[in-house]
Amino acid sequence: MLGTAVAAVPPAAAGDCRPAHARQLQAAGQAGWPARPAVARRRSVAAKGFLSGLFGGGSAVADRAAGGAAEDYSNEQLDEVLLTELQQGNGAPGYIVYRNGTVVDAAELESLCDKVGWPRRPLNKVSAALANSFLVATLHLEAAPPASSAAPDSDSSSSDSSNGSSSGGNGAGLSSAAPGRLIGLARCTSDGAFNATIWDVLVDPEFQGQGLGKALVEGMTRTLLRRDITNITLFADAQVVDFYTGLGYEADPQGIKGMFWHPRY
Repeated sequence: MLGTAVAAVPPAAAGDCRPAHARQLQAAGQAGWPARPAVARRRSVAAKGFLSGLFGGGSAVADRAAGGAAEDYSNEQLDEVLLTELQQGNGAPGYIVYRNGTVVDAAELESLCDKVGWPRRPLNKVSAALANSFLVATLHLEAAPPASSAAPDSDSSSSDSSNGSSSGGNGAGLSSAAPGRLIGLARCTSDGAFNATIWDVLVDPEFQGQGLGKALVEGMTRTLLRRDITNITLFADAQVVDFYTGLGYEADPQGIKGMFWHPRY
């Protein structure tokens, strides 16, 4: 999903968005991010509709036109979320779990990149990229639901400690058991205060078309907003610009262009 078109969530978006709460993953079963508390929290962020179109909800454009109360992400707990339950080919149940801050093996990530047709990268550089990322979000297919799914409304404390592959999602409340099969990943770099850039958004082709890519981007964006990082950018191939536009990202906002330097050999 990487390319040359720059998209961004402007820090002072004109429109507001409604909460995703618990929406359905199309053709995959029940899913949903934890509903934020109705009580007002420390800060609110107008996020220009990027949550509104997920899992069968209304369009982002309609939400931006309608307007409403600004979303508050300061106390959301997205470090471990059970997205959906499915039946695997052998008839056994499977559970797709979103996590922030899981340690990711570089070789496993490159195997996933092979499945989506991305060119191979040196494993030492992939390891360095993961270790130096501000946040790594993953999707895993697991044989049992995570322990956290039993108490989806519980809060987790915030921490800046790194767990080996990212520090932006603190990983508080993650299950202690080793994660299952890696089927999706997104990561971002950030200064930890103002700006973040999302990279390497990918989902195993076997599980595409179920809204999981949207779940990855939504979860990462909301986690960044929870950390009060509101200038979020990414790079999108031409064929997926509409995908990110539907999540509230905007190409060339206010005429701003991405500038690139390439070595000339």
